[in-house]
Amino acid sequence: MADYNSLGFAFVGLKTTQFATNDKAYRTTGELDLRTNIGFALDEANRILIVEVQFDFFKKKDAPFLKIALQGHFEIDAKGWKQLSDNNDNSIIFPQKLITHFVVLTIGAARGALHAKTEGSIYNTYILPTVNVAEVINKDVIFTSQGLVNEE
Repeated sequence: MADYNSLGFAFVGLKTTQFATNDKAYRTTGELDLRTNIGFALDEANRILIVEVQFDFFKKKDAPFLKIALQGHFEIDAKGWKQLSDNNDNSIIFPQKLITHFVVLTIGAARGALHAKTEGSIYNTYILPTVNVAEVINKDVIFTSQGLVNEE
């Protein structure tokens, strides 16, 4: 059983799903292009929301020289899960502020994982910048009974 905080969730897992460096795509000069992706999945049976963040660093247009993707797993307590899923259409609605909090925690974990994996290498000078997640995630995230993720 997870140790839930006062908000009714527990940060129960981290998983690095991708990490790669590509020396052939690395350049010491040129403009840096950082591409960010954020995704969500749901493990309903265990009341777990999975937040995945991915960061790709480019100096060449066609290939990243550094890539990291990480998942944060958040278990919701039974009472909170009932509140999120107590809808007429059997959907599960994660409010924007809660989702934003989960994304911020996952990005912070990715920042630390990137540092640890690149420590002592030329890639350690690349740090994930701060992200105003509230501008990126500006709506509730809704999981329907078909398993689709919708933003309302």
